This record gives sequence, structure tokens and C-alpha cells, in this order.
Amino acid sequence: MSPFKSEDRTELVEQDDNEFVVMRSPASAEHDPHYEEVGRFATRAQAEKFLESTDFV
Repeated sequence: MSPFKSEDRTELVEQDDNEFVVMRSPASAEHDPHYEEVGRFATRAQAEKFLESTDFV
């Protein structure tokens, strides 16, 4: 059973000065996310494209 109206917070894009940082929390984090940086990009569009094209295991 999954929570009603839950948000997927496994992957995030956050701005850090002039860069957009892709953060990911592994499945092993379970209820409390443990975000790790997986990439930095010049634009939000590049960061989002990276997330769409990357299959995290």
C-alpha cells in the first residue's frame, strides 16, 4: 500500500548559485531521504534532461 497523495522525493533539482544540482536519495534511505549529488548543470533544462535519460538503480 502506498500513501495517498504522496510526492516522489527520490530525485530533486536544486539551484546552487549559477548551477543546477541533481540530487538523489537511494531506495535504502526508506522513510528519511539521504540526498547525494549526482550532477551539476548550467541550466535547469539540462538537469531535468539528465534525470529523464538516466536510469538509477
